[in-house]
Amino acid sequence: MCDLLDVARTTQVIREASPDIVIHAQAQSDVDRCEIEPAMAAAQNVETTAHVIEALRSSGAWLVYISTDYVFDGEKGSPYDEQDVPRPISVYGTTKLEGERRTLACAQGIVVRPSTLFGPARMNFCDQVATRIREGQPVEAFDDQTTSPTYTDDLADGMAALLEAIQRNLLGARRVLHMANAGSCTRVEFAQRIADLLGCPRDSIRGIAMAEQRRPAKRPAYSALTTRYLSNVIGRTLRPWDDALQAYLRQRR
Repeated sequence: MCDLLDVARTTQVIREASPDIVIHAQAQSDVDRCEIEPAMAAAQNVETTAHVIEALRSSGAWLVYISTDYVFDGEKGSPYDEQDVPRPISVYGTTKLEGERRTLACAQGIVVRPSTLFGPARMNFCDQVATRIREGQPVEAFDDQTTSPTYTDDLADGMAALLEAIQRNLLGARRVLHMANAGSCTRVEFAQRIADLLGCPRDSIRGIAMAEQRRPAKRPAYSALTTRYLSNVIGRTLRPWDDALQAYLRQRR
């Protein structure tokens, strides 16, 4: 255990562990807080990455950096692939992109981009919607934001396969990988599907525009991801988001 903002302690802990691969999943992912506190966002999303990189210097270990679909501006209007140029529109996206750049400057650095995570152990949009629907409370969900919802269990399985590919030297030249469940939907479509699967009416769900909530940070309107290179590395892609959502709601019950 260590505070990644403490470079000396981070270096000590990582070098004592002597890992072959480090998955750097720590981040400040509260998009609005990042916008309000940019210095904090830079510390937690950039400085920590720099400290991990410093700890791995000359070790020969691989660094796998977990990034985000928010590195894109959402203007493309169709799913982004690994060849698209990132253009973040928020402090969060900007700091995560800087973390990507520092990772890719390392000879053995890999960037993995998921999108809109849902799963156990941490409150997320899916859990919030499911709880409110079951309690008969109203739900507001964006009807102008499209993403590729990603089940954390599926992401974990994909990451395990990626680590195996790294150890077997199967990665090739691919150093940025999108890893998300197949397909895309708007936030309101996701909420409606949750209601359907729970056997609840959709009446309590209201689609709203992102601008209505006047949040501090801008969100990309369309940040769905393709995963066309993933099967070349791990031999498959992740299942459709709807199948993953059904699996999670069964587990959640």
